[in-house]
Amino acid sequence: MAKKIENIYKSYLNGSIHRVDLDRLLHYFDQASDEELETLTSLASIDFEEDQIEQPFASHIEIIKERLEGKLNESKKKSIRLRRQQQWWAAASILLVAGLATWFYLGQGPKPADVTAPSAPTLYVKDKSGKEIAILPKIDSVWQIGDIAFSRIDSQTVKVMAIGKNPSLQTIYTPNSDFRLVLEDGTKITMNAASTLRFQLPFDVARREVSLEGEGYFEVAHDAQRPFTVTAGTTKVEVLGTVFNVRNYAGDGLVTTSLLSGRIALSKSGTAERMILRPGETAVTDQKGIHIEHLAPKQAVAWTAGYFDYRDQSLRVILSDLSRWYGVDVDTIALPTDQSIYMKVRKNIPLQEMLHLLNEASGLDFQLNNKKIILKTTYKK
Repeated sequence: MAKKIENIYKSYLNGSIHRVDLDRLLHYFDQASDEELETLTSLASIDFEEDQIEQPFASHIEIIKERLEGKLNESKKKSIRLRRQQQWWAAASILLVAGLATWFYLGQGPKPADVTAPSAPTLYVKDKSGKEIAILPKIDSVWQIGDIAFSRIDSQTVKVMAIGKNPSLQTIYTPNSDFRLVLEDGTKITMNAASTLRFQLPFDVARREVSLEGEGYFEVAHDAQRPFTVTAGTTKVEVLGTVFNVRNYAGDGLVTTSLLSGRIALSKSGTAERMILRPGETAVTDQKGIHIEHLAPKQAVAWTAGYFDYRDQSLRVILSDLSRWYGVDVDTIALPTDQSIYMKVRKNIPLQEMLHLLNEASGLDFQLNNKKIILKTTYKK
């Protein structure tokens, strides 16, 4: 196998591939023999040392490699056309489970209508009457809603400032995109899709309080005289100045809090339970109380860097995330409840490509039908 193809494949794995090289790589996938494809995909495990892949993520790669070998062996008994199709999926599965899948071409035949990832993040603010006002993506523009000014800094960031002395309750919502707020105290909050943030400005002289539905990444400005409190469902997060992530989607049935730096105190409403969280720890609040989970904070905040990152995650959670991000419905009635998924993929790819990657990782057949994700049939593994 030519060294040039190996180098192109490595650039594909680390996400630095150029369009011309991608075309060349995909052409190679279409022409390569089974043996050549096996050699090429083996680079996925050679290039990643064990300390770069967290357990049980590394062990799951071995499972996918077994599926790859099975597909290649089976392909020798079938038509050339089918063999090529299986090779493409096999190569994609290695990239997907290694956590480095980006995007690849689908077939050349007719395709159903696709749904693209959001390209123009929009923030909505509710005024006193409950009317939603869109903060449009026009940089350096300013909106005054009541006693609050919203200044658009860039395509994904809005600064919020009180222009009056009377406290004013704000309700801010982002539908299917990420959005960043900069509050008057310097605190930065990145909101995930389908998230709502409520707070009163100006902040009280003794405390800073916000409530969250959905998911938010907080970079809290230090102020020893005014603790910062986030209420997310039954969970209350108390901080002075730190960086953390809170996930509070109603469909999850729990609240997940991940701490990257500083220190926070968690409490559960209606109980005396209280827990101090330290950097690198993730806590889950559910009906049983508050407990530590083995979830790396960097994984929890991958969404802020433009990735879906799942390790041992249920299909229900994954599909709910896709529903919010792409603005589609999901049929979750027939989903397997005992299956865990490992995948990391960029959030900016079209939904059809996302579903193909999910199908390969799960062995199931998810399809898009009239802006609704449905489960059709299972693949034979």
